[in-house]
Amino acid sequence: MKRVIAFFLTLALLFCLAACGDSNTASDDTPTEVVQETSDEEQEAANNAAAEAAEADAEEPEDTDEVDTTNWEGLNPLTVEPTETYVSANRPVMVMLNNLKQALPQSGNSQADIIYEMLEEGGITRMLAVYQDISAVEGNLGTIRSTRPYYVDLVAGLDGILVHAGGSNAAYEKIDSLGVTDLDALSGGASTLFWRDKTRLAAGIATEHTMYITASDIVDYLASSSLRTEHEDGFAMQQTFVEDGTPSDGSAATVITVPFSSYKTGEFTYDASTGKYLVSEYGSAYVDETTGDQVSVTNVIIIMTSISSIAGNSKGRIDVTMTGSGIGYYACGGKYIPINWSRTSEDSQYQFTTMSGEQLQLGVGKSYINIVSSTCAVSFVG
Repeated sequence: MKRVIAFFLTLALLFCLAACGDSNTASDDTPTEVVQETSDEEQEAANNAAAEAAEADAEEPEDTDEVDTTNWEGLNPLTVEPTETYVSANRPVMVMLNNLKQALPQSGNSQADIIYEMLEEGGITRMLAVYQDISAVEGNLGTIRSTRPYYVDLVAGLDGILVHAGGSNAAYEKIDSLGVTDLDALSGGASTLFWRDKTRLAAGIATEHTMYITASDIVDYLASSSLRTEHEDGFAMQQTFVEDGTPSDGSAATVITVPFSSYKTGEFTYDASTGKYLVSEYGSAYVDETTGDQVSVTNVIIIMTSISSIAGNSKGRIDVTMTGSGIGYYACGGKYIPINWSRTSEDSQYQFTTMSGEQLQLGVGKSYINIVSSTCAVSFVG
């Protein structure tokens, strides 16, 4: 673009020289033609400059920080971060993580590309950790718990592979109706991949908080099975990214508090030195037992929706509205804005737009998506 500007400035200068080349002009009412003579060499040089400028204009796009995702090779489609190998065709592996206080710390959570968190019965929450390249994950994943139908919706939307230890009847019905591929600790050929941590058992931790699976075992199992491990033709991630997703018109959000229930409150504290939000819960850092790292993310999304108890359900199950539209919030770079969300079907992806109707652009990096009740008193501190 700079070469184009320089070229037109050169033409403007030549024009000025042509217009002012003869100081002995006639009177204003006597038109005089002044011809600027140009040598063959000069004309050829000008033609070459014009051709180079036109070529540069065709090759160089307008200045923008939007990441080109027309070719995913070498990019992780969930974060748009570079990868050493081609992973964009992979179906992501999506793991149900236990989040009761006595089950912590979790393993593998800091390595997830996306973490979804939602309520379950009794005011507790669970996480659905998403991994685009499970082969790059270090160590164990866990502890693994059961799933619910609204988590199955998320897996279907990303054409993922669900890893879980059982589920509600409604969740199993949804797995069947949506044709979701799952690795279940309680049934099927993959059940032998799961194991109980004897150290936790010896420490008196309840059995339901001891179930794990190793990432490398998932890789080996998928490689030896007949399960589809790549997206079918036509599947595409629909989120767009920019190098810096900080909302230009956003309000300060150094600390974000998300009270899911009286039992669980999440907190996101912006670290200006890294440009990421550090995640905490239950008053402590949310850490990965495998790596020792506190979970940190570039993007924090809060989806506000209808959550209600299922009448007559003896186990206190809840219903989470996953389709339709609503409002929410997006935070990145220490600032936040209100947003709109929409989701057209049980197996579709979330669409996010700004209040002015433009598609939301996330910052390159990991995301944490909180799906909460529309009555949730989310707070932002500058």
